[in-house]
Amino acid sequence: MTDSSSEEDVHMAAELMEAKMALGQARTQMSHMLRMGNFHIEIVPNNDIDIEKFFTKTMDNIWDRFGKDALEVKVSGMEGMELKKPQGMHQ
Repeated sequence: MTDSSSEEDVHMAAELMEAKMALGQARTQMSHMLRMGNFHIEIVPNNDIDIEKFFTKTMDNIWDRFGKDALEVKVSGMEGMELKKPQGMHQ
């Protein structure tokens, strides 16, 4: 006679190990990141995507649409604020 609780324990242990292995594998997989001004994109590499070609095409598209404005970083809520004038070293 087989104890059903021990079968469940073995099944749960197997699922836990699979989850831990998947997490460990995910931690080693890196993403490729492109930032241009306020634009930000991350791509997880796989065999179907040529990252360099994709990023080049994306950059060309952004540059064609926005020109040099694509490089500007705009922070909302900072419009009209004056910059502090430096008063010396360490201040």
